[in-house]
Amino acid sequence: MSKTGKIALKSLVAAASLSIGLALVPASAEDILVRNSDNATAEVSALMQPIMPFVNGEAQTTTNIAQIGENNTANSSVKGTSSLSLIQQSGLNNRAVQAIEGANSALLLVQGGTNNNVLQASKGNRNFQMVGVSGNDNNVAYLQAGNDLAGALDVRDSQNSNVLAIQTPQSGRYLMPTGLRGLQNTTVVIVPGRMYVIPK
Repeated sequence: MSKTGKIALKSLVAAASLSIGLALVPASAEDILVRNSDNATAEVSALMQPIMPFVNGEAQTTTNIAQIGENNTANSSVKGTSSLSLIQQSGLNNRAVQAIEGANSALLLVQGGTNNNVLQASKGNRNFQMVGVSGNDNNVAYLQAGNDLAGALDVRDSQNSNVLAIQTPQSGRYLMPTGLRGLQNTTVVIVPGRMYVIPK
């Protein structure tokens, strides 16, 4: 890994651990989720600062997986240049899959708890995802298709819930769903401009 990549990765690990805590409010069915306000732009831009060398094409493609616990599995696939895949997992029986097809993109995951599954996939250039998951028996998928898309999902402290987030250019550049932390027995489907909340 290049010196620039190492510096960026070191900063990113700290940012991913500390910055994933977004201020969220309770969700309701059919909420408008796409926050393209000045505040959303500033929040996502701040989260992206440590990975800017990758977004700008100044770092080598890098994959980093760190796991602590038992029976955790993680897979990463990157097809393209100057992209970053970062998985940090702890706990029991957690599974994570990341896939990037494109250039100058970054997928970041911090996961703990038990029996959680996370899928992150990005197809396009200059895309960014940050996901935080903890609790038990949750399934989370964040899918991006397009260019210059960025977002963050906070699904910490949740139980027996499913979250599917799909982001396209119709979603706007920044996806910051509200109310995902602390879900209980709930299925959430996020599509461009809408969030549907369905009790299990």
